[in-house]
Amino acid sequence: MIVLKFGGTSLADAARLRAAAAIVVAQPAPRAVVVSAAGGVTNLLLEAAYAAASPPPPSTQGTSSGVSPVPGGGASIAAKIRDRHLAIAAGIPDAAERSGALAELDQLHAALDDALAAVAAAGELSKRDLDRIVATGEKASSVLLAATLRASGTPAAHLFADRVIATDDRFGAARPDRTRTRVQAEALVRPLLQSGLTVVLTGFIGGAPDGSTTTLGRGGSDYSATLLGAALDAEEVQIWTDVPGVLSADPRRVDDARVVPHVSYDEAQELAHFGAKVLHPRTIRPAVARGIPVRILSTFAPEEPGTLVTRESGGEGVKAVTALPDLLLLAIDVPELEDLAAASAAVFGALHAERIEIVAASQSSSRRRMTVLVDAAAHGGCAHVRPLLGTAMDAADVEAEVGCTEPVALVAAVGQAAAAQPAALARLLDVLGRANVPVLSASQQTSNVALTAAVPAAHAERAVRALHDALIRPQPATARGRRPRRTELLAETIRVG
Repeated sequence: MIVLKFGGTSLADAARLRAAAAIVVAQPAPRAVVVSAAGGVTNLLLEAAYAAASPPPPSTQGTSSGVSPVPGGGASIAAKIRDRHLAIAAGIPDAAERSGALAELDQLHAALDDALAAVAAAGELSKRDLDRIVATGEKASSVLLAATLRASGTPAAHLFADRVIATDDRFGAARPDRTRTRVQAEALVRPLLQSGLTVVLTGFIGGAPDGSTTTLGRGGSDYSATLLGAALDAEEVQIWTDVPGVLSADPRRVDDARVVPHVSYDEAQELAHFGAKVLHPRTIRPAVARGIPVRILSTFAPEEPGTLVTRESGGEGVKAVTALPDLLLLAIDVPELEDLAAASAAVFGALHAERIEIVAASQSSSRRRMTVLVDAAAHGGCAHVRPLLGTAMDAADVEAEVGCTEPVALVAAVGQAAAAQPAALARLLDVLGRANVPVLSASQQTSNVALTAAVPAAHAERAVRALHDALIRPQPATARGRRPRRTELLAETIRVG
């Protein structure tokens, strides 16, 4: 069986929903589909949730009907969400299926209104309440796509993933329990597939041990797809999005960026880690554990072959260049070598306590300086992080000086064994030097699939263009590819599995 995942732009309106349904029908059965909320709906749900928790303006603190409105405009935002869903439902061609979908949407929106009213009454928004509210978008999409498939003559059923994807209770960024997910997928999804149904599940959401709805955080829908694929031993997971695959660079920065036809799991994870937007870094992990191929495809160009992600990939050169922006470069200097361990412990402890992500760390040749790249722009930048670390040093009774530079970008040249090639880092630095890009720090580890350099953020775009031009050789035009048939996929799975 295969798993197909569709993002919000692929489900944004009735026409896109029908196009997604056509793609599903064209795939071999058995198949499961994972859906995001329609484009823009999650942001509206977040706005409604925060508006409900805000104090109402004086002019709306009472109404002649005696009904208290949702504070801060939450009710009006919920009405916009309802209108979006009703407009999509209006495009379902079969009257009976359209009527059934409208009835289920009414239930979802009544539950949304209740949740917003509860938040308004409490005067605060908990993470548990927020997860319950934002899950409405994915649930509506699953109802709408399943109805659209049935209207086209394809037997289908929708299923809310808070009954399938098992997680802990870290609301807002829940961690999956893969063992329990496998049990629940076998009990709830497998029988539907065996009966000939296409199963449409909600992405992004899961279920806590007590049954509460959780969300998986950034990249949650893609993650849901690979979690489900691993739980059901899928032959392939397809991520259908608005781009034609993994690109050799950001096309907004590099005009001649092109689709990379084949990357390894390691390459895909490094690209995601260093700023490529097609996949979230954790999306690939469940597929790695089971050796499941993942294919990145575009709903706007379904005939294109996209990018295949497997355990191994051909070629050992640089395949893509990317940049991770909005970072801070921390420099921790200690007077004596023996102070470095204590200083490091204080730094990493303080960053962990603040949930600040560490992107890279290295030690200078003098062994008395440590540099750390962190993603802390959303945590107040240097103005917050530098005194935070100073306080941590004082508490640990460690003498150290903390320097902080912002904004910084980490540029990465990614390719299998690229970092293991002799003089690879020297070549990267030479390219950046010729492009007049200052390098704040650089790293080459032969076990990695990426060469990295930290540069001032203002130079990131020039750095990416220069590296792409120098390290990724132009390839001759070839005939347009196609996606393999299922027999080819099975053979490919055997080869890589």
